[in-house]
Amino acid sequence: MIASHINEAIAAIFGLRAKSLEQGIKNLLSDPQLVDKVWNHSRAQSLFAKTGKAPSYIPSNTFALAVFDALVPPSGQPTALGELYATAQQLPASPAKQSILSIIQHADGDVNKARAGVENWFNSAMDRLTGEYKRRIQQITIIVARAVTALIGVDTLDLAQNLWHEQEARAAIAATAQAQPAALPQLMNTIGQFNLGWGKLPQDVGGWLQKIIGLAITTLAVSLGAPFWFDILKNLANMRNTGPAPQPAEPSKKA
Repeated sequence: MIASHINEAIAAIFGLRAKSLEQGIKNLLSDPQLVDKVWNHSRAQSLFAKTGKAPSYIPSNTFALAVFDALVPPSGQPTALGELYATAQQLPASPAKQSILSIIQHADGDVNKARAGVENWFNSAMDRLTGEYKRRIQQITIIVARAVTALIGVDTLDLAQNLWHEQEARAAIAATAQAQPAALPQLMNTIGQFNLGWGKLPQDVGGWLQKIIGLAITTLAVSLGAPFWFDILKNLANMRNTGPAPQPAEPSKKA
């Protein structure tokens, strides 16, 4: 949870999502003039925060409308695909130009179908961008996990050994973990009795080797993030409780 909150704070402070979106749109459209027209479109500008911060998400229909308006500015009359195609042909040679022309060609003269094609094109690009963003955040997460683990000094092997040998503590932790969230302080007090941090240092080379391995395992566990462990705990709870509670039956409708 600490690592996840730090990640969110870093992403918010440096605007990583917004910068990633802006760069993704630049890579997608290629032409700087087209990018400026789309980014400065009234629909896109309406998504900006009051502080002027760029949005971290743009709906696909907003993007499609901004692209069409950038190619053929609205004049109050329905836009013909022929106009869009003629303007798109004047764009600099790029994959974006070929994609837009291909979408218009396969729209069979239907503007709505062309707009849907641009939306699908945008959504596919955003899916790839999301994957790239997750990989970037994962790198930050690993750095944060190392820092948190080094600060606290808790290694997984030491924790496992203490739980293995201390039956009463193991039973107390298990009982507390199944209780209500209000029992969390009691759980933390029980774990704190083990003195798992840097207060108990190894006395020999073997101990230090075990400590390093334990810290590495802790770093890996922390880098997986809070959502991963919440899902694991939820699934384990469902298994212990023989699955989720059944949904209540809908009341029968009278004829």
